[in-house]
Amino acid sequence: MNKNKGNLSDRYEIGLMIVSILIIVGLVVGLTLFPEEGKAIASVVLSVLTETFGSPMMVITLGVIVFLIAICFTKYGEIRFGNEKPQYSTLSWVAMMFFCGNGAGTVYWAFLEWGHFYNAAPQLAGTEISEAMRYELALAYDFMHWGPSAWALLCIFVLPFAYHYYIKKDDELRFSVLCKYSVGEKRVRGWFGKVVDFIFIFAAVGSISITAGTSATTIAAGIAELTGIPVSFALSVIVLVVVAVLYSITSWMGIEKGMRRISDSNVYLCMILLGFILLAGPTKFIMDSIVNATGLMFDQYIRMSTWTDPVAQTGFPQAWTTFYWVYWFVFGPFTGLYVAKISRGRKLKEIVANMLISGSLGLILFFGIVGGYEQSLRMDGVLDVPAMLANGQGEAIAATVVKTLPFGKIALILYLAVIVLFLATTLDACSFTLSSTVSKKLKANEEPEKKLKFVWCIVLILIPIAVSYIGTDIDTIKSIVLATGLPLVILLFVVYWGFLKEMKKDYANKTKADIIAEGRFIDEK
Repeated sequence: MNKNKGNLSDRYEIGLMIVSILIIVGLVVGLTLFPEEGKAIASVVLSVLTETFGSPMMVITLGVIVFLIAICFTKYGEIRFGNEKPQYSTLSWVAMMFFCGNGAGTVYWAFLEWGHFYNAAPQLAGTEISEAMRYELALAYDFMHWGPSAWALLCIFVLPFAYHYYIKKDDELRFSVLCKYSVGEKRVRGWFGKVVDFIFIFAAVGSISITAGTSATTIAAGIAELTGIPVSFALSVIVLVVVAVLYSITSWMGIEKGMRRISDSNVYLCMILLGFILLAGPTKFIMDSIVNATGLMFDQYIRMSTWTDPVAQTGFPQAWTTFYWVYWFVFGPFTGLYVAKISRGRKLKEIVANMLISGSLGLILFFGIVGGYEQSLRMDGVLDVPAMLANGQGEAIAATVVKTLPFGKIALILYLAVIVLFLATTLDACSFTLSSTVSKKLKANEEPEKKLKFVWCIVLILIPIAVSYIGTDIDTIKSIVLATGLPLVILLFVVYWGFLKEMKKDYANKTKADIIAEGRFIDEK
């Protein structure tokens, strides 16, 4: 990108950026000035999303995972995105993909979620069940909601971005531009395209701001446990500012020197933390629990994926399973753009396999080791996570659990380092995708301008600080942000109508051998 020529409007969608930020800020202020009305609207939105569209979302999610697995075994799975050697090593590539797709939410929910499911276990089974089955089902549902289906809903957005960018060789990385293969160039350049890009920006900023806000309170609770400093708004702000400085530096350095290195480092820190919990805790019990819960999840996979509870109507599948499918849909476009950008040189089937297998395996290990250790603490009468959740002590759980380990303070420092790096990499990836969205052209070897990424870094950190300061209800904002899930489902069908049509047009007359030959790169050492 030539930074010295042309006006800002020639290089960036300045109007889109300003209008998007103003609308988001206006929404936050409006929800604060009219909290009761905001809660009422949020309640209706959540009800429509999870109850009215619960069954379609479950069917769509199953359809997505079947489609992704099936396409890998066709000739189209051999399509290489960029006829060259992969840009990043497999470890770095998987690490950046993993931390972008889940981020600090993984570290936050790994310590909490099985406890929620344990408390709701009678609803899961439809009847009162044994204590042992409550533990088993709780961990199995952990794996279900963060496993293959979740990664499929992220991966489904990667393929059209990658095809558009590397095969069609179009330098524009806006979500709206993917629709041109279905609705035409004229509509994409008009109001339709602006609305689509706003939905993308709103979903990305809203979801990441929520992640930053909840993670900051968890980090603050950990610092309070470590130092004795009381948890306060000021401490949460300091946490967010420190994280902002860290990811602003990595964002300024770019993907190669910044995001890649911090992701690689976090992989090793995560392995050390999880390995320590596994070895310091009841190793056999944790491993047995992971294997058992994995088997239970796959044994009951179709049942869990389609259970709408029409008779008893406990509300569990709507409050959790459907909620999560909508949640991953909202994360999908932001993750899709970023993963596509770092996947130059990778085959279509490589992307699908790594997201479904590597992503799911990483989450199963994370949730399994942490959840298994916490379950052992409860059975031994050391710490009762479900009871802490029932008493509204969720933010303090992670720090309290980590301190039960040998060398508890050292383990807590390691945990805080992991969650800070998780949050920094997620925010870094988001600033990259938002900058790409408002950049009119971005070549394959180019990154968005550093100053633009820095602006988004500031926006992404100021919004959660403002939400916390003015006391806006975070659950209300979460529900409003999730409202973007429905239009994203519709847009996904629009995008795929054009994507599959273009792929068929480009490769219908080529054999699998032809596509493999086209995708061979010359490794020039």
